Amino acid sequence: MQTHSVAAGCRLPLEAYHHAPALDFARGNLRILIVNEDMRSADALKSTLHELGYFTTLTAYSARRALAAAADFSPSVALVDLELPDMTGYQLARKLRSHLRGHVRKVPLLAISERHVFGHIELTRAAGFIGCLAKPVRPLELNCILRKLQR
Repeated sequence: MQTHSVAAGCRLPLEAYHHAPALDFARGNLRILIVNEDMRSADALKSTLHELGYFTTLTAYSARRALAAAADFSPSVALVDLELPDMTGYQLARKLRSHLRGHVRKVPLLAISERHVFGHIELTRAAGFIGCLAKPVRPLELNCILRKLQR
């Protein structure tokens, strides 16, 4: 399993994710959309998810690709980098929340942030994210959040 250092960023205590919607999926059936322009980071996150037992993943390397993939892939949750090349993660969240397809509008979004910005947690919540994790994403923390979504 990958080990990651603790990075200053937008980390919440796990109890803070209590408002996340519960999903009716077993771990192996959870469909996870990874949105990250950095192929190495996206692949590392996908590898971490596989090590945790989440095998149904799709990676989009831009916000536009994520929008196109979301309708067909029907993700159970989306892990969205806040710094994308074609729009910010906040802009992508707004577009997903106003998507024509209802199932896309309801997908829980988890923000992934590279750097700490004052007020990040409040900004991500206001944009419709269920929470925010800092890079490098800690496997144990990610697994706990995904398990909470499955309850």
